[in-house]
Amino acid sequence: MTTSRPVTLQQVADQAQVSRSAASFALSGRPGVSEATRSKVLSIAAELGYSPNRTAQNLRSSRTGIVAVYSPKDVSALSYYMEATFGIVDEAEASGHTVTIVPHTATAAEHLRADGIIVLDPTLGDPIVPRLLELGLPVISGEQMPQKLSSPMPPATTKVAGTPEMVSTPAVVGTSAVAGTVTSDHIASTREVLDAFAAAGARAPAIIAPEERMSWSMAVEDTYQQWCAENEVEARVETASLEGMAEATRQATKRLLDSGDVDAILALTDGSVLTVVTSAANHGRRLGADLLVAAAVDSPVLGYMDPPVTAVDLRPREFGRACMNLLSKALETSGPPADSSHSLDSPREVQLAEVVDTKVIHRASTAGPLHLKGH
Repeated sequence: MTTSRPVTLQQVADQAQVSRSAASFALSGRPGVSEATRSKVLSIAAELGYSPNRTAQNLRSSRTGIVAVYSPKDVSALSYYMEATFGIVDEAEASGHTVTIVPHTATAAEHLRADGIIVLDPTLGDPIVPRLLELGLPVISGEQMPQKLSSPMPPATTKVAGTPEMVSTPAVVGTSAVAGTVTSDHIASTREVLDAFAAAGARAPAIIAPEERMSWSMAVEDTYQQWCAENEVEARVETASLEGMAEATRQATKRLLDSGDVDAILALTDGSVLTVVTSAANHGRRLGADLLVAAAVDSPVLGYMDPPVTAVDLRPREFGRACMNLLSKALETSGPPADSSHSLDSPREVQLAEVVDTKVIHRASTAGPLHLKGH
């Protein structure tokens, strides 16, 4: 019995009447061949049933075919990070990469074998992120990389309004730099939610922010402070740690409501708004009637609550895809890790950036009008 052999790259090249190198460039999407040649090679490869040997390709290029994803500690059960990670996996699969998750251990960076890294929501005080940056691999930051986290020495930076302590030039650590950044417009969405509070009659809005310092939460908090100053409203900020988030959020909500005048709460951390709602009910407050509530991160359950809760759709799966897409571009331009044409003594310039659109989903929890004494 005969067994058919897999189609080789050379057979595709011969059929297309091009060199083996040209066929390889055409199939991998690399520049160097005309669109006509690329189209012809792709068509013949599909006709012959050619399937590239990823393992062999990675060995030849000194690459692993693996991309690493690192998220903050204590977020594994939060839907935003799960969706963003699935978005990375979707895009990685399409580009022939395998995704690995970086654990929160002291030796995580030391034992990591990957071609590039995606860091979701880098957090000040996280000891793992600087070690990942020191590896000299292309790094995509999902949200801005905090300056104090990214560099032991202050780089020449320009502060961006609404993003305190964020870098707008390459975040350099040792021999590495952030190759690209994917962000969401948290400033616009925060203002829209606060304006909705005011339109519904709120005069004393508050926020509950994560205790952990991340660029997006600092941007929201900074925007809130600015909005309060512009509207001559006293700012009320409480924090809740990601570790033990439910109890921390319950206590934060209690402190706000015990003050007696808070009439609206914006909960920043994914999932924390559920605790705000139940705590408010236990405090005798009625959601949408004498207390407005909104979430900075939407999730499917919020649309089915009674009443449904206003939230910001951050499109996490699209965010993850955008991160992986930028990493693929960075890998194309950086060359393999062993490529001596790229000197690690000079940091890469930040050239890649993408902003993922967000949308505030207005629901009954902020529709108003409020019914409070003195309003």
